[in-house]
Order: sequence, then C-alpha cells, then structure tokens
Amino acid sequence: MPTSMKTLRRVLITMMAIAFGVVLFRGADRPVYAELPYTTYSSDSNNVWIRTPNAFVPKDVWGGLNHPEDLFMTAKDELYVADSGNNRIVQLDLEGRIVRTIPESTDPEPKAKLRKPEGVFVTEKGEIYVADTGSRRVAVFDQEGKFAKEYVAPSSELLPKTFVYAPLKVIVDQRGYIYMVTKGGYQGLLQLAPDGTFAGFYGANKVPTSWLDSLKRKFFTEEQLKEELSRLPGSVTNVASDAQGFIFTVNKDLKSGQLKRLNFGGVDLLMNHNFAPWVKPLDKFSFQDVHVDSNGVMSVAETAEGKIYQYDKYGQLLFVFGATSTGSEQRLGTFKRMTSIVADSYGSLYIADGELNRIQIMKRTHYGELVHQASYMDNQGKYAEARKLWEEIRRLNGMNDRAYLGIAKAMFKDGEYEQAMTYFEQAKDKEGYSESYWQVRMNFLLRFFGTGMTILVIALCGFIVGRKIIRSRKKSVFARDQGESVTEIATEENRRWANRARELAEPWKLMLAALWHPMNGMYDIASSTQLRWRFALSFVVLGFILIIAGKAVVSMLFAAQRFETLNLAMEAMKYFLPWLSWIVANYLTGSVMRGEGSFGKVFVVNSYALAPYILFILPLQWLSNALTLQEEIFYTAAHYLIVIWVLILIFVGTQNVHNYNLKEAIGMMSVSVVTFLCLWVFGFVLIGLIYQATDFVAGFGREVWSRVR
Repeated sequence: MPTSMKTLRRVLITMMAIAFGVVLFRGADRPVYAELPYTTYSSDSNNVWIRTPNAFVPKDVWGGLNHPEDLFMTAKDELYVADSGNNRIVQLDLEGRIVRTIPESTDPEPKAKLRKPEGVFVTEKGEIYVADTGSRRVAVFDQEGKFAKEYVAPSSELLPKTFVYAPLKVIVDQRGYIYMVTKGGYQGLLQLAPDGTFAGFYGANKVPTSWLDSLKRKFFTEEQLKEELSRLPGSVTNVASDAQGFIFTVNKDLKSGQLKRLNFGGVDLLMNHNFAPWVKPLDKFSFQDVHVDSNGVMSVAETAEGKIYQYDKYGQLLFVFGATSTGSEQRLGTFKRMTSIVADSYGSLYIADGELNRIQIMKRTHYGELVHQASYMDNQGKYAEARKLWEEIRRLNGMNDRAYLGIAKAMFKDGEYEQAMTYFEQAKDKEGYSESYWQVRMNFLLRFFGTGMTILVIALCGFIVGRKIIRSRKKSVFARDQGESVTEIATEENRRWANRARELAEPWKLMLAALWHPMNGMYDIASSTQLRWRFALSFVVLGFILIIAGKAVVSMLFAAQRFETLNLAMEAMKYFLPWLSWIVANYLTGSVMRGEGSFGKVFVVNSYALAPYILFILPLQWLSNALTLQEEIFYTAAHYLIVIWVLILIFVGTQNVHNYNLKEAIGMMSVSVVTFLCLWVFGFVLIGLIYQATDFVAGFGREVWSRVR
C-alpha cells in the first residue's frame, strides 16, 4: 500500500510539471504587452475628449545621436537626421543603421563643414539642403553627399535692418525656390530664388486687432500711437511640404491658424482653422513640427505636453497620444523635448527627441490604419468603399462620431435617407441630417400629396355641409321649444361650483385678453383685485416647465445643446434670476419715479407678460421638427416675434401698473434697464467678495488646525 501511494504521488507530480511546462512554452511564443504610459484620445463634434483604442504603439528606439533637431523622410523611405550636436547630417535606413554621414570625413572642401545644423530637406533629385544655423547659411550637397553650393544672407533694400539671417528650417518647392524659417520669424518665411536673390517674405501672420485698436488708430495722434506697446504677429517656427507641393507652416502664439496650408499665393487653404480649441489662454501649448503623408494626414509634435496630434486633410482631429517623460526612468512613448516628426510609407512615425538624444519609432495599429484609410476614402468621396471600414471602426469604438458620419454619408448616397438621419443625428451633423430629412419629406409629399389634398377637400366640404345641417336643426328645435319654459332652481352647491369655476377661469381669460388687446388686457390685469400671487407664480413656473419641455422636443437642427446634457439647476438660474432681477429693478425704479404700482402688482403684471412664451414656445419648438436648415429663418423669425411680444406686454403692463403716460413709461423703462444691469454688476462683485472671504477663512482655519495638530 505505501508503494502504490508513492507511485501515485510521483505520477501526479510528473503531470503537474508537464502542464506547467506547457503553459510556459505556450506563453513564450506570445508577446508580452506592458501597459502604455499614455492614453489615446480623439474628440467629438463638441470638442469633448473621447478615449479610443490605441492608434500607435512604441516599436523601437534609436540612439547614437547628439541633439537631433530635424528629420526628413524621402519617398523611398530614406531617413535624414540633422544631428546638430555632432555637426552632421546622418542618413539612416528603416532598421536604424547608418547609411552615410554628410559631410564625409574625407571631404576636403572647407565649406562642407557644418556648424550645428537644425534643418534638412532632400529634393526629388536627391539634392540635400541643410539649414546650417551655426554658419548662418543654407548648404547644398549633391546626390553623392559632396558640397555643391551655399546660400548666404541676401542683400536687398527690402529686408528690414533688424532682420537676422539665421536659417532654422528649409524646404524647396518644385520650381527650385527656397523657403526658410529664420530666428524670430515674425515676417514669415524667407523666400529665395534659385540664384539666391531675395524674393520676398511668404506666409506671414497678421497682428490680431480689436475694435479698441481700431478706435485708437482712428483718434490717436502719431505720438500717442508710438507710446502704445508694439504688437508682433505670431512667428513661423517650422515648415513642411506635401506631395502636391503645398507648404505647411507651424505658427506660434496664435489662437487659431496654428497650422496653415498655403498655396503659391500664400493663402491659407485651412481657413485659419483652430487646431486646439480646448487650449485656454494660460495653458502651455506649442506645436513644434508637422509631417503630411501621401493621404493628407497631418502628424504634429507638441512639445509642452509631449503629445502627438493627428489631423485629416481638413483639420479634423483623429488622434492624440503620447506623454511627457518625468523622472529618471525613461519609458517608450514618453518624450522630453520633441524636435521633429516624420512618417514612412507604412504609416510608422519617427519622433526625434533633442534632449534624450534619440529617435522613437511608433508603429500604427490595426485600429489606427482603419481610421486613416476610412478618413482618406471619405475625403475622396468614396463613401461606399469607406462604409465597411467605418462599420468596423464603430464596432471597435462606439463613441467615434466620425464612424457614424461616414456610415451616414454612405447611406445618403445609396438613398437610405431615413437610416442616414439616424446616423447623422448620432454624429451630431446638422447639415447632413437636414439634407436627409429634406429628401424624406420630399418623398413623402410626392407619395401622399394627392391623397392628402383629396381628403382635405372632402373634409372641408363635409364640414360646410354639416355646419348648415346643424344650424337648420337648431332653428327647428328653437321653434318647437319656444313656448316651453324650463325653470332651473340653482342649489347652493351649484352656485359654489360656478363661482369656483369663474375664479379659476378668470386669470386665463385675462391672459388671453392681454394677448389680443395688450392695452385693455394689461389695464384689467393691473387694476384687478382678484389676481393673487399664486396665479402669477404658477404662470412663471409653468413657463419654465414649458421651456424645458421645448428643449426636449425641439429638432436637433435648432437645439443649442443636447437635451441629456442640460443642467436643470443652471437652466433654472438662467430663467428665474434675470426675471426676478427685472421685477426688483422695475419696482425700485417705479418707487423713485413716483410710480403707483406696488411690488405685488409689478410681480403680477410681469408674470402675465410671459403669456406668449407660455402658449407658443412649446408648439414652436415641436413644429421645428418639420423644418430643415434652409427654413431656419421661419423658426428664428417666430422666436423673435414671441420675444418682441413679451417685451411689448412688459412695457404696456409697466405703463398701466405705474399709471404713466407714454413718455414717462419710456423713461422709466430705460432707467429700469440700467438698474437691472447695476444689480447684476453688484451681484457679481458681492459673490466675488464672499468667495474670497470664505476662501480666506477656510485657509486660515486649515493653517490653525495644522499648527494645533
């Protein structure tokens, strides 16, 4: 028995060892993925961040460099590096091996030597243009890497005396014209002809001006204008070009137009697009370099936060990823000081880090490739081909608005208008939704217009005939019952209910009377003794309820924001606070200007002035679902009509409640508006003081508590 137990034990141990070895063996064949040090994001149509699957993951890192300041990738996937600290240009293959260095150590030409080069550009012929910053020139090398010529500072009377010729980046167009970024860069790109003569400045930014600046220029003298602080436009800090020959500039200190796509006339084809609407004025944010691939995808390196931004050819954000390197431990996917970014034909990104002295390679994932391909096909108008890609993207990331938009465009092109409306609504695309709805409405009218008109005519004829029959029967009944007398003895209960009904109906009758006859109706309201606070307050509350209900039923084409994102507390403050402030301002002004209205009467009259909103805002917003964007004028006009109607009732009610003539009422209303504004200014100041006092007391309490402990 002991022998059999030992045998069984050995068998079990052997089986466990084999199973453990199989697990280890299978696990060895699988790559181990560590958690990435960054999260990939995109944004929706409201510029709200949305987390997405990773579009790029770290692949490799290359060292052996000293302050790499610029990268250039040729169409043949040849990578050139401006290795500034080593005073050379290095050509690498896609495995990171050095192919050659420029200048070669054996080159006897003294002018071939470089001093801290910060820019490199290679033409289709293989000529290498180097922004030799330390030597203040542009050096040109031939295909073999031999020094060919140089471009030194041009002599021209058109150049400002303060201009410093220190090339930082350089590109060459198809005509052989040279564009370079110089230190400062406020004048734009310096443009040189192929022979080195000055051809002008290109792509300069404009100084933003306000209405106050315009007034100063109109009324200030020359001496006063000179005393004003000089304002400089945003500087151009980098430059690149795409396969079509368009020039892209990276611009600093601009609220919009951080990237510009310039044609040969210097016009920004991206229409001064804001590439970072989420950035606040005090945030640190600066684009450093841009690369544009063959599909028009713009990859941008941002140095302050160590992030990489990708946009499609129209400037719509695709991805944001990357992080700033902190601490002594360096992780792949983090950066200290990104200086340049390029992409190869496979979609992988190469990012130079001037402080860590290395180049990181980021490989595009399957999800990233899907988004790039789908965006390219979508921009080319190939909606049917892109539809399958967008559907796969939606399956991987259901929060991607662009996926819903791409599917909606494909459905619209295929005539699936009702389904397209649903997807356009998901993508929050109002123009697409409007066009789809217009098609649906037109198809409905074409199909049912004849039938609908026939039914309408029959109903109208039936109504006219039925009305005549009813009138004739009433006459016969009246003739038959003319001699009869019916005596109804009203009981006390009936009289009580009748009085109650009249009491409830009276406020509504007065409200309707004010709508059709403002002067008489508001006079009756101001002089009525039956109206109570509870009725007036119920009108105000009912108005708020109907406004919120209107926001729920209004068409997405005219909605300021989505209903599910509404903050009821904020909406209540925006509704009740201005209204209550106006009541107080109106009453105070009337008291000073000898008005006869009490606070209660002012409250009641202004409450009833909201009648147009109470009656018509909900039907208007519900009927907006029958309109398209092209018919927005009707919705806007009706909305303004309601507002004007309310203002008229407020004016007439104020005139009646305070017993003013027209001139006195106009003066009183003007003063009331000023009082209203003063109340709000005082309220903001008071809130600020209370906040500061509370913050001081809380801080003082925390300090005392920390010392006591």
